[in-house]
Amino acid sequence: MVDTFDLAIGTAEARWKRAVDLLWREAVWLRRQRLEARERERVRRRLANLRKIVRKALSEYHATALARQSARTKS
Repeated sequence: MVDTFDLAIGTAEARWKRAVDLLWREAVWLRRQRLEARERERVRRRLANLRKIVRKALSEYHATALARQSARTKS
C-alpha cells in the first residue's frame, strides 16, 4: 500500500513541478514581449489557466501525502 502512495505522490509532485515550470516560463516570456492587446489577453487567460493547474496539482499532492501519512500511522 505504501508503494502505491509513493508512486501517487511522485506523480503528483512531478505534475506540480511541471505546472509551476510552465507558469514561470510563460510569465517570464510575457514580460519580455511587447504584445498587442488581443494577444496580451490570450496570454493572461493562459496564465490564469496555468495557475489553476498549479493549485489543483498542489492540492492533489497534499491530499495524497496526507493519505500516505495517515496510512503509515495506522500500520
